[in-house]
Amino acid sequence: MHLDYDGGNILRETVRWSRFLAIVGIIALCIYLLLFLLAGAVIASLFSKFAPGLEQLEGLAGGILIAILLVFFGVFGVLVYMLYRFSSRTRKAIEQQDQAAFADGMKCLKVYFIILGIFGVLTLLGNLLSLITVF
Repeated sequence: MHLDYDGGNILRETVRWSRFLAIVGIIALCIYLLLFLLAGAVIASLFSKFAPGLEQLEGLAGGILIAILLVFFGVFGVLVYMLYRFSSRTRKAIEQQDQAAFADGMKCLKVYFIILGIFGVLTLLGNLLSLITVF
C-alpha cells in the first residue's frame, strides 16, 4: 500500500469522520428502535387514523407498519454497519500497511454507496410519482 503524506492524512480524516457518523447512526438506530417499542400502540392507532379504509383490518395495518419498520431498520442497520466496517478496516490498513484490509474496507464503502444510491433513486422516483399524481 503506497500513500503519500497528503493522501494518508486525507484518508485518516475520512476514516475518523466515517467512524463518527457510524457511531451516531448506531445511537440514532437504538433511539428510534426504543421509541417505536415504547410508543408502538400509539403509532399504530395514528396509522389507522390516517388510513381510514383499514379500520376493519386493524391487525393488517399494524402488520404493514411493522413490515415497513423492519425494512427501515434493516436497511439503516446495514448502512451503518458497512460504514463502521469501512472505517475500522481502513484504519487497520493504514496502521499496518495492509493492502488486503484496505481492499476489504473499500468493498464495504462500495456496498454502502450502492445501497445509498438505490435508495436515492427510489426516493427520486417516489417524488416524481407523487408529483404526477398531484397534477
